[in-house]
Amino acid sequence: MIPTITRLHRAPPLPKFFKEGLTLDHFLLRSQVISLYRQILRCTKGMNKEDAKELKSWVKYDFERHRNETNIDNIKALISSGKHQMHALQGSVSLAHTAIKH
Repeated sequence: MIPTITRLHRAPPLPKFFKEGLTLDHFLLRSQVISLYRQILRCTKGMNKEDAKELKSWVKYDFERHRNETNIDNIKALISSGKHQMHALQGSVSLAHTAIKH
């Protein structure tokens, strides 16, 4: 006869994110922030290396500066502002590419 081992089933530990007292709304906004960060970094493709490096540094600093923001309204405002700035950047980069081609 093979002895069986009885396991106590426990739920996995909560991720650090939820231990900090943040809600599901925070979690969902977090994914939007990460997506925005990546989109902005993608805008640097095609720029000269020095400008791209400076922009990446500025973006990283700005995101780090607001890293501990927990007010949902402030986070939404920051995301909106970031999207506006990203669209302005995309316009500038595409305008620069057009000027170089002509």
